[in-house]
Amino acid sequence: MSQFEPKAMFVFPGQGSQYRGMGSDLHAQFAVARRVYQQAGEVLGYDIAELSFRDPEDKLNATVHTQPAILTHSLACLEVFRELTDGRIDAAVAGGHSLGEYAALVAAGALALADAVALVKHRGELLSEYGRGLMAALPLDAETVRDIAPRFYCEIGGCNVPDQTVVGGSEQDLQALVDFVKERFNARATLLNVEGAFHTYLMVAAAEQFRPYLDAAPFGSPAFAVLSNYSGSYHPADGYAIKANLFFQIFNPVRWIWGMQHALRDGVNLVFEFGGGIGKGEGPAAKRPNLAGITKKALKSVDRHAVYAPAINCDTIKQAAALATSLEGVAMDPREAGGGAAERAVDDRLRLCMPVVDGIVTDECVPLLETVGASGLAGGLWLVAQSERQNTEDLFVLGGQDPGRAQPYLVRLAASGAAEEGPFTGKAVAEQLQRLAGQG
Repeated sequence: MSQFEPKAMFVFPGQGSQYRGMGSDLHAQFAVARRVYQQAGEVLGYDIAELSFRDPEDKLNATVHTQPAILTHSLACLEVFRELTDGRIDAAVAGGHSLGEYAALVAAGALALADAVALVKHRGELLSEYGRGLMAALPLDAETVRDIAPRFYCEIGGCNVPDQTVVGGSEQDLQALVDFVKERFNARATLLNVEGAFHTYLMVAAAEQFRPYLDAAPFGSPAFAVLSNYSGSYHPADGYAIKANLFFQIFNPVRWIWGMQHALRDGVNLVFEFGGGIGKGEGPAAKRPNLAGITKKALKSVDRHAVYAPAINCDTIKQAAALATSLEGVAMDPREAGGGAAERAVDDRLRLCMPVVDGIVTDECVPLLETVGASGLAGGLWLVAQSERQNTEDLFVLGGQDPGRAQPYLVRLAASGAAEEGPFTGKAVAEQLQRLAGQG
């Protein structure tokens, strides 16, 4: 069993997560979201709310508009979350995919919202103006692609997951690479709907034009760690070094998987995603988070577990806020760190055991975690993350019967390791939590 002491990470998606209507629900319900859109619109010089919600002239998918729209939506989601949690919940780490890196820096206090919007406005304009070439996702690892891409004058533009690599090049060169990959590896590439070969040498001119804007922008030290797409590790605390990383990011690969692995190895086990959305359904409520699948693969690659919570529309932000506040008090009591009698005191606590699938704690656990927080029980039990196999095996030993599937359960262990109380499964878990809260 692995005790779960929450260490949160805020993540923000990049281009490709935009859709008509994003942010409209937040704008309608929360004054803080309306302030974000108003402030962004003043910097941009046009009504970003109108463009994001209705897109009457079909401009949202143009890079020059996409990037400010996603940034604004991401920050509106973050501000609503912070309002709902009274500003008590913050991250140990933040990270943003490509464009999302600017939102992560705002979240960490290294960059003001208005300055981030201004930078992203210029960034989008320059990528659109100087952008040329195409991009494709190859179902191959980075080492394999690194050996073959240069033969076709192509370059790696992104390493998002271990078994997929994004490449960019001129239309002719990229097509030659795609044909070679199909013939040599029997692997089919996916062409990306972008305006240029972002994060490759074809973006050097855009980066050179962007540098004066970076140089003029006021950057401070982040209040917590922020991942750099360029380095695949954390930004330094030096604002000038952050600017340099953002400059090089434009024409170098997005090293997202390496950054996620770095954060997960440092103990991140609670991931909130703010902004954007994907899926064919219409409207904010129908969208899915952009980075969930990538996060699962990152977790699997380093054999880690986490709770993943999207915060991309009104409903999911409210759920994420409830989850975050429920976990506030779930931290190891330092008085129980010494061993001996202290270890026996730990055994006296209830354990809420949570099954993990593809690295993510299952959805069944989220309302139970919210109950823990709402009932004031957070300091009185252990949260334990378990693999599916470990969960079912432990349930069989503790309950004496085959549970059939992995599921959350509540148990109090005796010093011998046998079940002193429970295990409770199904509806009985919530009922027991409510009963214990009433006794408290």
